[in-house]
Amino acid sequence: MRFPRSLLVEYARRAAEEGLLVGPEGNLSLKVKDRIYLTPSGMFKKDLRPEDVTVVEPSGKVLEGRRPSSELLMHLKIYEARPDISAVIHAHPPYTLALSLAGEDFSKAYLAETVIYLKEVGLVPYLKPGSEELAQAVAEEARAKNVLVLERHGAVALGKDLAEALNLLLILEKGARVTWLAKALTPELKPLSPEEVKALWP
Repeated sequence: MRFPRSLLVEYARRAAEEGLLVGPEGNLSLKVKDRIYLTPSGMFKKDLRPEDVTVVEPSGKVLEGRRPSSELLMHLKIYEARPDISAVIHAHPPYTLALSLAGEDFSKAYLAETVIYLKEVGLVPYLKPGSEELAQAVAEEARAKNVLVLERHGAVALGKDLAEALNLLLILEKGARVTWLAKALTPELKPLSPEEVKALWP
């Protein structure tokens, strides 16, 4: 693996360039053995440097870098619940957020591609950002799902690496954008049936 700090900085910038987050919002982490590398609090993702990255133990003890993201506990709880994954990205994709605000039911599937790549999208009700309650709820929902929509708070994607997590977020946001456009043309948008969804799963 390339240097974890450089890798995290690269993907933070890519997430910003893709419009999944702006300015200092959102947070990314990468787990390497017994160390978790996390984007720091309050810094524009496009301005991050490797030396800015926070390094913590699984317990949350800060070892190096700047003050960690306010969502540190959420990342720690996810890794605790999912020892099989090594990367977490929490972003605020605008179309996903807009549909969430409008009360969209993300358990409905409209596109075959979103079913194939995302499987089932997890849903987490609104809880205060940075709170222990949110961290616990996200970790619990993440036990069986790799993509979660957080009501009024964006989305979280889990992956074996940062590339996989970013890809999942991009597909989620593309699906949300297509759904938004389609609903602007017809409010009575028909989702895939349970049988059609099941046929797409391996």
